[in-house]
Amino acid sequence: MHTLTCTFTPLHQPLRGQAVTARGLHGLFYHVLKQHDPQAAGWLHAHPAPKPYTLVPYYQEPDGVLAGLRITTLSAQATDVVWPAWEQAYHTGRELFLGSQTFTLHNLAQTPGPSFAQLATLPPGRDCALRFLSPTNFRQGAGNLPLPMPANVFQRPFLCWQAFAAAPLRLPGDWPDWCAANLFITAHRIETVSVTIDPRNPPFVGFVGDVRYTAQNNDPLYLSIFQALAQLTPYSGTGYKTTMGMGAVALLETP
Repeated sequence: MHTLTCTFTPLHQPLRGQAVTARGLHGLFYHVLKQHDPQAAGWLHAHPAPKPYTLVPYYQEPDGVLAGLRITTLSAQATDVVWPAWEQAYHTGRELFLGSQTFTLHNLAQTPGPSFAQLATLPPGRDCALRFLSPTNFRQGAGNLPLPMPANVFQRPFLCWQAFAAAPLRLPGDWPDWCAANLFITAHRIETVSVTIDPRNPPFVGFVGDVRYTAQNNDPLYLSIFQALAQLTPYSGTGYKTTMGMGAVALLETP
């Protein structure tokens, strides 16, 4: 897995974050890919869930200026699609668009993350703390749930592991049931935030903030999986619309 980070240089005026929609960022991402390799872009776009990438915009506070973008990839094939396309856009100085706002890529870097094999060797641990950086929610029936319930939070990391890790590293299929029965929220500081996915639709409402999870079980295998999936969340994201900047997660140090 890899993290690609890029910063933006506006051509006329600062990029107003309030004028950027999540769907617009998604469109920008695929525009860059299509300019480099339409067939590869089509493969990634048609990839079944879970998608092997996430998008996270960077905003400068307090002005809300869009400063850049973070892209994570969870498979070698996804990295081979994403990195050359954005590298080409950077080196050619291509003019890019978000609505009527224009910019170029100022800086571009790729950072390798841990391998699934490395994560699989983590020791057991009963605690982890996560920071939800962008609005996060989970589908529930006909609606969405903007609450950090453990079974929901760790569902996407678990599915990503099963989809992209090598077969010998696959996790026990009952780990989600163990998670629902044995992981609990022991501290949190969260708030709800609404953002625009598409101006034609209602706002997307999710939560942001810090949450601590603690396991009430001493099974070393399942506690090791808990730590591995916690380490995976910054790359997989969690919840709904992770490919449009939602559900971004950072791992916090656990005292």
